[in-house]
Amino acid sequence: MRKSTAAPLLLAAALLAAGCAPDHSTTADSAAAPTPPGHSGQSLWHVIDADGKTITQLPDDDPVVTVVRKTVVLHSGAVDNRAYRTIADSAAQEFAFYNADFADALRAQHYDAGLADLFTTNHLATHQTDIAWYQSTFPKDMKTAKVEMDSTIEFTAADQSYLDTNKFELHRPYTQHRTVSLALAHGKWAIVAIEKGRLTRQAPTLPKPTTSPS
Repeated sequence: MRKSTAAPLLLAAALLAAGCAPDHSTTADSAAAPTPPGHSGQSLWHVIDADGKTITQLPDDDPVVTVVRKTVVLHSGAVDNRAYRTIADSAAQEFAFYNADFADALRAQHYDAGLADLFTTNHLATHQTDIAWYQSTFPKDMKTAKVEMDSTIEFTAADQSYLDTNKFELHRPYTQHRTVSLALAHGKWAIVAIEKGRLTRQAPTLPKPTTSPS
């Protein structure tokens, strides 16, 4: 997928596109998302220099980390928990997390109208089931942030024709990797760009094999 910080150009082709060039192949057959890092004991929040090298790491309870992570969590909740009956309210909640320039760019390309049409035409509803975090970065001035994360959703309602066309299934988890860029202005963190990967169907969890007593 070609990533971009521009607003979506063809919204109807993407399911959850917001601030990225949509991928027409966001289906269940998409390539696997990256594997979240293991629990190595190292922080995922890094302060980097101009060359991208880590200067220091910040703990999860760092005040700036806390605010940035909360912004991303609340935004993902707004965009991943949607229903066609309340899509207008959902879009309004989503836009509250964007800075003025990003919001204006989305509106100029009729993102909100396209989103409403997509959900109401196909009677869609989605529900977020999980979030995973990856190494995320701040520059030395701590005025911007780039957060890497996965969001996992399920379709809880959809027309069968939509599911068949996109090779989706109801009540099956699909994961999407996102790079969320934020900036601090007037004391508030706001999202200024989003890059999104493909929706990837998760493999079902297989039961552990059991052994018969000898």
